[in-house]
Amino acid sequence: MTHEIASKAVELLKKLVEIPSPSGKEDELMEFIVNYLENIGFSPEIDSVKNIILDLGADLWVTAHMDTVKGLLSFSFDGEFCYGTGVADDKASIASILLALELTDGKPFNCAFFVDEEETGLGSQYFAEKRDAGRAIVMEPTELKICSEHWGVVEFSVTVEGKPAHAATPWAGINAVEKTLSLIDQLKEIGKKYGAVFNLLQIKSLPEDVYVVPHICYLKAECLLPDKSSILFELLDVLEKYGKAEILEVSDVFISGEVAKILENAIFSAGLKVERSYMPSWTDAVNLHNAGWDTVVFGPGKLELCHTPHERVSIQEVVKAAEVLKNLGKAKSQIRNP
Repeated sequence: MTHEIASKAVELLKKLVEIPSPSGKEDELMEFIVNYLENIGFSPEIDSVKNIILDLGADLWVTAHMDTVKGLLSFSFDGEFCYGTGVADDKASIASILLALELTDGKPFNCAFFVDEEETGLGSQYFAEKRDAGRAIVMEPTELKICSEHWGVVEFSVTVEGKPAHAATPWAGINAVEKTLSLIDQLKEIGKKYGAVFNLLQIKSLPEDVYVVPHICYLKAECLLPDKSSILFELLDVLEKYGKAEILEVSDVFISGEVAKILENAIFSAGLKVERSYMPSWTDAVNLHNAGWDTVVFGPGKLELCHTPHERVSIQEVVKAAEVLKNLGKAKSQIRNP
């Protein structure tokens, strides 16, 4: 990693992070990326949902998303790590793509920058609907590991009802929070049965600021699934015994095909260690996979720090990711077996 390229990566990432782009407000960032691509000799297009599309006629796509969660942390750099909301999720990946295109002769890949990944996934859904299925590297923070296994997820909510009573006479009411705690214990047991990870996202009781036994409790949660299973039916059966349940999202487990081998070869050619892993989170790869695409998830940054005030990314990882992307052209003709 030359000092010049690292300095360029820091400067680019700083500009990207300092442009706020929460879901639904990606316009300013979109304009910056389009201008950057035009300044290095490319002609990107904007589709009707405001995705940026750069189709160079290659048979491989590299994607990243432009939106972030709401701002929690401003940009800073300590000589090793860049910090800031969105710095790893997903602006480090955007920086790697732009650097790779700028430093590469030829056209090793097409690229797409999606809107609204953090909310509805509209950008990747629209993209997938408008194109024939192909191969795609979906860039997300994986610590440069090849996430060729994508976990499934069942996200759900339930409104548990009890019976109101003055808080000084709890025996006269039915506490909905206590009922919900019992439900959580059952959900964890179901998770263990199916090898799933139960994740509590939100819990809220009503009424608020009133000295009364809480008689309504809203729970939002998800089960992360490393393997295919029939958990949905048992989950619904338990939820409906406690209250009004709603399944908010379901995505299935899937495994990457040839595109993971291409990526592996590009990593090997860049002189980096080849590591396989899994992606436990929903990503745009789900929408592409559902439309028939062969997808793999890869990129700089550590997922567990994203969406938090501690989000950071190693500038070395950003540069290494760019080097991997530069090698994709030759990697497609030199597929190695895992």
